[in-house]
This record gives sequence, structure tokens and C-alpha cells, in this order.
Amino acid sequence: MKRWLLFVLVLLLPLASASTSLHLEWNLGEQTDVEHRYVEHFPDQMMRCEDCNATNDGDVVVNWWRHSETTGSDWPDDDANLRAGTNGIELDQTASLINGNGEDTRQHLVDLTGTLSIRSDYEDQYYFVANMTFTPTVELRDDALMQILFIERDATDQHGRELPLLVRDMTSDVGFFTKANNSSAVDVEISYEHLSAAGVDLSEEAYGWRVIFVVLGAEDNATGQPGVIAMYETTVPTSTEDLTVLDHLPPLAMIIVAAFIIGSVIRGSLNQEHGLPEIRALWKDSKDPVVLIEILAKKKLITTEGCEAIAPWTMRGGVKRSKIEPGEAFTFEVRLKKWHQQGLLILLKMDVESLGGWTQNIRLPGRKDEERSVEVEA
Repeated sequence: MKRWLLFVLVLLLPLASASTSLHLEWNLGEQTDVEHRYVEHFPDQMMRCEDCNATNDGDVVVNWWRHSETTGSDWPDDDANLRAGTNGIELDQTASLINGNGEDTRQHLVDLTGTLSIRSDYEDQYYFVANMTFTPTVELRDDALMQILFIERDATDQHGRELPLLVRDMTSDVGFFTKANNSSAVDVEISYEHLSAAGVDLSEEAYGWRVIFVVLGAEDNATGQPGVIAMYETTVPTSTEDLTVLDHLPPLAMIIVAAFIIGSVIRGSLNQEHGLPEIRALWKDSKDPVVLIEILAKKKLITTEGCEAIAPWTMRGGVKRSKIEPGEAFTFEVRLKKWHQQGLLILLKMDVESLGGWTQNIRLPGRKDEERSVEVEA
């Protein structure tokens, strides 16, 4: 009897919290047609872009701002410098990237499905959650990378500068399978603190943010720069002012049905969840740039296939192929040639027994005195 009462109380928790929390949910929607180019502009500190490509109607255009340090602007520039550095664009240059690799046409090689939501557990502290499925339609190279961009349509900094379609935040710490038709559960939560630091305010008054999902990569046998192989666009719904507290309270019967459905989904995904390893990374306390990476295998044999540092970072030597038995942990070092101000992005390539190839993106700040660890989100 007590167990049943506890079960009912758990089911009633959403009802108890609905009056003080927000959960606004919508579907990701259809992919952006491949006929529409993805154009990234890198303007100068005067918001001019003399060397930028002309855009066409239908192009998906974003602007990266890189000059906060020299202009005193409160616009964020860390992600912009990382993106520019990856593509060899100097700070004094203006340039455009077309479809990520300079090609006028792009492919659609990855299907994304799922739901997005804006949530608030505390008053005026809103965060973003994406619960999606990532499915390559072909074998992908191990350097495939997914970016989630928050775009402000008309941005104004504290000095009155104006820049349209500004990239406020980029999140790319997402792991997924690269094998054809092997689906990954991609669950991403971007915290209130992270968004607030980038100037992204998801309070009710500021809804209307544009969110773009971009997958960069190439087929397994392709050569050359990775390009855009999937793109999805969405806009955060504009308002919930017409909703009442009752609108947040689903009928109890629906909650019970949802609980059974969730239980079935959890049981079905246990094999993948228990197979994926836990990964942590942090800077080693040393003069030279060295990253310590720890991999904890769960119930599957893990084979490390190597690492790749994204420019401007370069590795000093390679990483040996290693096998990690279930239940065991393995720690190794990634040595880099020199320090950079731009954040570090490492692609860790692994093979998970019976599940296939897996690429985990590990992102750390570029400065030596800032330490941060990351864990895989399975």
C-alpha cells in the first residue's frame, strides 16, 4: 500500500510544481531545404564586411562578432573567435563562410527529430532543453559536429551599436553515433547561467529567439573541409500570457499513461544508456597545455580510436588505441603544442561494443587558469 501511495505522490509532483514552474514545449519541425545556403559573416569592429559574399533571398544568414575586447562591447565573442579560428580567419579579416566549406550547394545527410522546450524551475530563470534523435543516413566521418546557435534578430550593445542576426551563443558539446542508420538520443540542456552569460534572456517578454541546429561533417570516404550536412531552424514561441495555471495541469489519466510510456522508453533505451561511457576532461596543472581525459566504461567494451584537436589548436603527437573493459576506468593525456585564447575543442573518437562508432565533442576554455570538466550526455 505504501508503495502505491509513493507512486501516486510521484505522479502528482508535476501538479504540485506547475503553479510555480514553466514548461513550454514545441516540435523541432522539418529540415531547412538544401536549396537555402547557410551564410556566416565575420564583420569588422565597425560592423562592415567588405570582403563578405553577397547573399540571396532564402539564405540562412548569421553574423559572428569578434571585437568585444577592442571595442568594450558587451556582445559575446568567445564562440565567434573559436569559429573563426577553426576556419583560419584572422582577427583583422572580414570574410564569409558559405555552407561551412565554401560550396554553393549542400547535402542533407542527418535526420533530426524531437522536441524543444523552455523551462523555469525558479522565477525568471529560464533554460533550454532539446530532446532529439540524431540519425545519419550515410556513414559519416569522425569529425562530424553539431552546433546549436541562439540568434538575436536585432542586437544592440551597451554603446548603441546595432548588428542584425547576431550569434549570441553556440553550444557544440554533443555526442552522437556516426554510423549510417544508427540513431542516438541527443538530450541537451543549456542552463540559465550559461544563457544569461551570453545575453540570451528567455523570459516571457523576450520570446522570439531564433534557434538554428547545424550539423557540419562529410561522408566517411569524402576529403576536404566539413560542410553543412543538416540544418534545422525554429523560433521560440512568442508568448504564454493567455495560459492559466490550469493549462499547465494535464489530466491525471494522461500523466499515468505518460508514466507507462516513459517507463517503456526507458526500458528500451537501457542497453544504449548503460553502454555509453562517462567522460571527463580537465586541464592538467602544468606549464604546457595538457588535457587529462578520463573514460569510465559501463557495461560495454570501449575502444578509443584517437583524438583530434580543432584549429587553431594542434596536438603534440598522437593518442594510442586502447581498450577499456566494462567497469574499468582509463585516463590518458592529450598534449598540445601551445596555448591559445580561443576555447579548445577536441573530438574524441571511440567504438562502443555492439553499438558502433561514437564521437564525443570535448570543449574547454583556452586560458590555463580556467578549469572545467565535461561529461558525456547520453
